[in-house]
Amino acid sequence: MLLNDRNAGFRELYEIYEVSFPEEERRREADQKRIWEKPEVEVRVARKEGRIAAFLSCWKLESCYFLEHLATSPDCRGGGLGRMLVEECIQEAEKAGLPLFLEIEPVTEKKPDTVRRAAFYERLGFAVNPFFYEQPPLQPGASRIPLWIVSYGQRVGEEEFRKYKQEIYRKVYGEELV
Repeated sequence: MLLNDRNAGFRELYEIYEVSFPEEERRREADQKRIWEKPEVEVRVARKEGRIAAFLSCWKLESCYFLEHLATSPDCRGGGLGRMLVEECIQEAEKAGLPLFLEIEPVTEKKPDTVRRAAFYERLGFAVNPFFYEQPPLQPGASRIPLWIVSYGQRVGEEEFRKYKQEIYRKVYGEELV
């Protein structure tokens, strides 16, 4: 379900955001509020017992859809809310005829969550793309983060992804790709 009044739900969204992402993978509160207010960003929510239990923020760009954040309140994880939100975006991207991308942490045995996260997206029909990618910093002075690009339906090559990466970097991160 789309969240139409983002100001009314901002506090609930940001609380889930804070507990779900490490500091280096999230924006400061005021910066994230500005992002969620952009017209090209849709915020979908799932409610449980009258409160926001999960959310997905999706950038509807000219060339593609980009899922930026999917998070579920810790006490609601494993209940299918995230799957439902992602499936809504998959349907919308397919209807628009646009590819769908997202970033995930590289899978490593040291971080069991990365294994579960990759498996979650693979079950939904996403494929990990085998090329180097870095997320630009989300906070001033922060470092770039090595991540994997995941695409819905099929893998894409690095050269094919470049045109999408240019728009993602420019719109989502405010950075020009050189």
